[in-house]
This record gives sequence, structure tokens and C-alpha cells, in this order.
Amino acid sequence: MKKRIGIIESGFMSNYLQDFINCCKQNDIEIDLFTYYRNSNYAKYAKKVYRLKEVYLPKKIKSKQPLENEIKKLVDINSYDYILTDCMGLSFACNIFHNISLTQRMAITPNFLYRKLLQFSHKKQIEHEKYYYRKCPKTVVVSNYLKQDYAKNCGINSDSIIVAYPGTNNEHLLNYPSQKNKNIFTVGAVTCGFVTKGGYNVLNALRILKKKYSPNQLRVRIINPSYKRQKILHLYLKFFNLNKYVDLIPYQKDINKFYKTLDCLICASNYEAFGRIVTEGMLCNIPVIVGSNVGAADIIKDGQNGFIFDAKTPAKNLAQKIEEVIKISAKQDNTIAAITQKAAETAKQLSWANFAQNIFYGLYPEFK
Repeated sequence: MKKRIGIIESGFMSNYLQDFINCCKQNDIEIDLFTYYRNSNYAKYAKKVYRLKEVYLPKKIKSKQPLENEIKKLVDINSYDYILTDCMGLSFACNIFHNISLTQRMAITPNFLYRKLLQFSHKKQIEHEKYYYRKCPKTVVVSNYLKQDYAKNCGINSDSIIVAYPGTNNEHLLNYPSQKNKNIFTVGAVTCGFVTKGGYNVLNALRILKKKYSPNQLRVRIINPSYKRQKILHLYLKFFNLNKYVDLIPYQKDINKFYKTLDCLICASNYEAFGRIVTEGMLCNIPVIVGSNVGAADIIKDGQNGFIFDAKTPAKNLAQKIEEVIKISAKQDNTIAAITQKAAETAKQLSWANFAQNIFYGLYPEFK
């Protein structure tokens, strides 16, 4: 019987869809394409192209059922080996997820009122996750952290979950010139959502470190696009006397320049499906420190190609890791250079082509 796969095209797929299609073509797997785009770049590879009319809205669970119904009217879904989607969460499809489940978000939210609000406002979507995702023939996630999440909170059989680490579009970072301040050890973090991305974890660690280091020895640069409007953040910095240690930076069009000013990059998120800033930092030859609840911890071997801190007590453990990196960096040997070199080698292996291949061979292991 001819092997067939349906692909529901989405914008994020542009990172890897061509590579996935190449895998299908090389193994004589027939492709049908479902797309919203009038002139899709991938239509020429498909046997049949179906134009979708029902609009999918990620935050509106009601938009999923009309889309499912439309696809079922267009084709016999059982005639495909798989129908591949990215972040749509359709009940009959092989779904690729880049975000943690809502159930997991609730579980790790310390604020009781916010947790109840989240539970109430996303009730339908949480129910969908729990009762429909388990019907999916295969599920793709971007880390083992996410695999454990979806197996536990959505009832998905772990044997049907494929782990594929995402690629990076910043391979050129290896040749980007350094702009470090040689006299001050500079730590960086990207916190577009200051609380969830671990901004306060970084600042709480800094409160510990400032007992040993002056502002002329240690600085923290934090990208936070909305920092000017965050009055609580400014009060926090003033109350704990951290202003001289911290540079708050707006959105950066060229984040590569930011990376190259750092001696160390931190990903201290309260939760993170993967964290591609980690691989970007690794490509920049910067020592990276990640929390144990960050998906990218999968690719880090502590003390070999990066550093991992236990996120159960983030401030204390993160402070210890930062100080460890400071001391290693101060040594007159090549220890830190060896770590960053291994880190860059690890990151270079995480291409979008490999991401696509890992998905393909997870679906069709017989071709491996």
C-alpha cells in the first residue's frame, strides 16, 4: 500500500518543512498539502493541494472543531499514515508542540489567584489537552521536559512521543566579533516575560552575589522590552540596591550584538519547553547556565559544555553556578575555552534539517 502523509502548513513550519518534504520524497512517500496560502512554496511537491477556509486561532479552542470538520469533509483522514501539524493540537493529527501544557503552567504557578484565573479562563482548552491529545497517533515535542509534561498532564502514551530538538537560524554567530568588557564580568539574560522567563530568579541570585562582588566586578544585562512600564521591577531594584549592577535593555533588533557583550548567558525561566537562546549563546562561544526545568538542559552536560543549576531553589543554586563560571573564567588556562568549544559543537548539531529528520524517522522508523 502506498505510504501517504498529509501536511497542514503553518508559518513556523518554514524553518524545517522543506527538509521534511525532502525526507518524504527520498523515501517515496506521497504528500498532500493543506494550506491557507494561495501561493504556497510547497504546493509543487504535493500530489493534491487543499485550500483551507476555516481559520485556526491558537487561543480560541472553538476554532479547532470547524477546522477538524473541514479537513474531514475534504479527505478520508484514515487514508493517511499521518497528518502533520505544528502547534494546532488537532485530535486526529501528529502534533508538534513547542510550548508546555496549560496544566503544567497551572501546576508551577505559585500565585493561587492567578492559578485559579488561568484554570477558569482556559477551562475548555485544558479539557481539550487532557481528553483529545491522547487520541493523536504521534506527538512531537522539543525536549524531554516537554515529553514528561505531555505524558503526565495530557495522558499521552510516552512511547508515542517523539523528541526532536529545534534548530537555530544563527549559525553565523561563530564568526561574530566579541565586544566584552575585559574588566567586568557580564552576565546576560533575555526576559521578554520577566516573571516567567526568570527575571527575578536572576535578580535574587544577584542579591547573593553582590555581597562578594562590586558593580565594577560584576554586571547583569537583561533584555526586557517593557521594563520602562514595570514599576514593581524598578522598586525592587531600588529597594535591594541593585541599580548599579543591572542594565535593563529594550528589544534588540540585532540580538547577536547583545550576546557578544557577555561573559555568561543565563536561561533561568520558571518553565521553558526548550529555550533557543541557549543554543544561540552556545554558538557565540559564551558559557551558558540553564535551570533544570529548562528543556535545553537535555543537551547540557554540567561542567563540560555548559552549566545546570537545580531550579527547585533557583536563587541560591544559580548564584553558585555564576560564581563557579566566574572562577573558571579567571583561571589562566583554557578550561572555559574548552567548555565553550564543546558547547558550540553541540549547538551546531541542532539544525532544522536534523529536526525534520528526527520527526520523519520517528514517524517512519523503518526507513532509518
